[in-house]
Amino acid sequence: MKSTHNHNQFYAKAKYYDIAFNFKKVSEENQTLIDVFKKYNQFEPRSFIDIAAGPATNAVEMAQRGLKTYALDYSKEMVEYGLKTASLENVEIEFLQADMKNFELSQKVDLAAIFMDSTSYLITNDDVIAHLQSVARNLTDQGLYVLEMSHPREVFSIGKSSSTEWDCEQDDIKVSVHWGAESDFFDPITQTTNVTAKIKYESLMESGEIIDQSLQRCFTFQEIDALVKASGCFEMIDVLGSLKPGIKFSNEKASWRMIPVLRKRRIS
Repeated sequence: MKSTHNHNQFYAKAKYYDIAFNFKKVSEENQTLIDVFKKYNQFEPRSFIDIAAGPATNAVEMAQRGLKTYALDYSKEMVEYGLKTASLENVEIEFLQADMKNFELSQKVDLAAIFMDSTSYLITNDDVIAHLQSVARNLTDQGLYVLEMSHPREVFSIGKSSSTEWDCEQDDIKVSVHWGAESDFFDPITQTTNVTAKIKYESLMESGEIIDQSLQRCFTFQEIDALVKASGCFEMIDVLGSLKPGIKFSNEKASWRMIPVLRKRRIS
């Protein structure tokens, strides 16, 4: 399976990726999702899918809560790693290696989410609409879809990908990540950047470095609102500014994300 728009080599290092992003507050994120679902449905979700799941940390934690849980990712290495993690945690998830623009679950789910701006790999408007329609097909009638996206202020920066780097260490494994480079080109017409992703790893068994590039797209609020309406299958019922509880989408500093909450349109 070959993806046109993903950092395939970067994501193939699933264990090192998991260590590099272990700062995620997974339980807090999932509780926010459940609380949002309860707010609009007056009952807790019974099933969940983590889209572009990576190592499936959110999926595994949802399964630990007792939800019927699915995960989806394009990387076979991530699928293998996530299934192994679920087994070690004594929970069961159904993990699909599939394109998020076209997939089918064995059963429809109440709640879907995509984390960490993975929507940025939906490069064209057609990609976004195909993705939304695919998610909607796999949701129950009361289903919600929550998208963690970059804040639109990123679109109106100086036009270059922000350079972000950090180091992590776990179980005698050292990982360094550098996301974005000063030389990465931003195209203001397509709102895409050819983003350089670098992961450097060192363990007792091996060491190395992967440098990978892929297009990623940024979105404004107005265009994501228009794309949701154009999809014909969702309505936007809320927008959060963080997966921390109580932070609304705004221009305030605490609102560092754009997180649309979409409800599946009911066919009358």
